[in-house]
Amino acid sequence: MPILTPKEVLARISAASIMKDNASDADASRCVSVYPTLKGDGSLIKVGTRITVDGELYRARVDLWDTAENSPANVPSLWEKVMYKKGIRIIPDQITAEFPFNKGDLGWWYGALYESTLEGVNIYTPEAYPNGWKLIRPAKI
Repeated sequence: MPILTPKEVLARISAASIMKDNASDADASRCVSVYPTLKGDGSLIKVGTRITVDGELYRARVDLWDTAENSPANVPSLWEKVMYKKGIRIIPDQITAEFPFNKGDLGWWYGALYESTLEGVNIYTPEAYPNGWKLIRPAKI
């Protein structure tokens, strides 16, 4: 690997930051470790900022201060959980018609990986309609 000049290093850091900030949720879920954790230092967290909490991504719904009181566990209404893990959607407890799964789509359900098998759209969870899903990988115990 070639030795980089300080200017080249700064350019690469800037490019990586831009990529991180503009990554889709699916892509961001593939590299959770690049997102910050809460520090509790009182700094401003801008709306839309993604953070890591216990290996999961959350997005700030509003501008807020980085305090323990404002954590996703303490005030979930301030945060939106990013519903992807390792680039694959997490199946919510209630799937809406606006954001269904299609045949062949993969989804995580309580640690297990499933594939939607229904023709058209699937608005059922693996628990609600098991015939609409094929288990790909069981949850690790």
